[in-house]
Amino acid sequence: MNYFNKPKKILFLLFAIPVISFSQDKDIVIRIVQNESIKLTDFETDIFMKKKQFKVQVMLDHAEGVYVFASIRDSVYRFTENSPINDFSYLNLLELRETDTFNTNKELNLSETGWSYWSYNDSLNWHSFSRNPVGIGNKRVVCTKYIKELHDVATDKQIKFKDLKSPLYLLFIAVKEYDETGKPIKELMRRKVKISFGNKNDE
Repeated sequence: MNYFNKPKKILFLLFAIPVISFSQDKDIVIRIVQNESIKLTDFETDIFMKKKQFKVQVMLDHAEGVYVFASIRDSVYRFTENSPINDFSYLNLLELRETDTFNTNKELNLSETGWSYWSYNDSLNWHSFSRNPVGIGNKRVVCTKYIKELHDVATDKQIKFKDLKSPLYLLFIAVKEYDETGKPIKELMRRKVKISFGNKNDE
């Protein structure tokens, strides 16, 4: 089944969020979608996908965004569910420069030192997700990031999926609380994902 062409109302079913709830607590739900939709409910998830475009859907509930570390090396992926991240309080200083506004190029930044910040704020005239996110209630919105290739920030080169010879490692971190200067001080959630690519008949 191709989820890319489903009408927007399918998002209501994908996230199963009761619109009648008006909680002020922050919440973030992440799904990775290609031929099937995989909700990241566990800390660690392994996914096998074909070497073609996929998308990441992020439900932001009273939250502005999520930090994303992406690499084709597994260094940061070795973090456990509770191990401290030394750079956590400096995440906002390690944000990579956003060049794919409105997800026009459908790129995912790879970096060993920086973090992408996928955010949505309806008061700004740009954001890092594709256009026209879907609002599903008070301060709740579902945003989509399409990914058709990787961008190596260090070399400023694009990597096609067909040329990828290693898994893709993702670490998502959301911030629950900031101090008065805007420095992150408490995590809301973290999820790590290993995506292996190929065809089902590849052995």
